[in-house]
Amino acid sequence: MRLSYNSIFFKVYCLIFAKKIGKDEYGNTYFAKKSYSPKNNFRERRFIIYNGIVEASKVPQRWNAWLHHVEEKPPENNTSKPSWFKKHSPNLTGTPFSYEYKLDESINKKRKKISIWKPDE
Repeated sequence: MRLSYNSIFFKVYCLIFAKKIGKDEYGNTYFAKKSYSPKNNFRERRFIIYNGIVEASKVPQRWNAWLHHVEEKPPENNTSKPSWFKKHSPNLTGTPFSYEYKLDESINKKRKKISIWKPDE
């Protein structure tokens, strides 16, 4: 995967100016920067560098809560998931692999029998 100049500079910026907080099970890396400004409601700035394709659905719920300042402490990585949890599947909306709805032909036959009532008739 080719990186754009913006993503390369952002990674360098994170390594120099931000503090690495942790990694999740998908390989995403989380950072925090203590820049108390009115732009961020005088809170620390928290952000993420995705591993691979940038996709918001790859952020686990615990880390999402931390990113949005719902949780003050970052989640621990040693917590295990129950065995019945499904593996992550990416959001395919807008891609050639997205789900395409197809009408059932039996429904079309029923619709032919039904007509719309018009007040002129």
